[in-house]
This record gives sequence, C-alpha cells and structure tokens, in this order.
Amino acid sequence: MLHWLTSLVGADRAGQKAGSEKLPCFHCGDLVRRRRAVHAQFDGAERLLCCHGCAAILKTVEQMGMVQQYREQKRQAGVADDK
Repeated sequence: MLHWLTSLVGADRAGQKAGSEKLPCFHCGDLVRRRRAVHAQFDGAERLLCCHGCAAILKTVEQMGMVQQYREQKRQAGVADDK
C-alpha cells in the first residue's frame, strides 16, 4: 500500500503544471509560484511579484517619479533588470 501511495505522489510531482514553477519576485527576489504571483504593471511592463506589498512599493515608486532611481539601485545591487 505504501509503495502504491509513493508511486502516485511521484507521478503527480512528475506531471506538475507550469503554474507550480517558482520564479523570483521582480522587487524582492523571493521565490513565488507562477500561479500565486501578483501581476502588476511597472515601468511599462507586466511584472510578477510575490505579494501585494511588493506591488504597492512599485506603484509608489512610479507615483513618485522615481523609476530611474529604483532601476539604478537594482543595477548597483547586481540585480538583473528584465527590461
């Protein structure tokens, strides 16, 4: 019985959907499953984020007109910008 359950779980994991793929949050870098990611527009592109807190930070950065400073800080920190 245990072997049967183990094989079922293994088969389920092997067939995981693309939504369970983990991606880094655009803002903080924490890993988030694609299906649970928060989608937000920032600097003219859709970004995947781990939470609404990170989305609020990006919205505030845009509202304050600080996108260039934000991108420069990410560059200095060695974080790749996908734009």
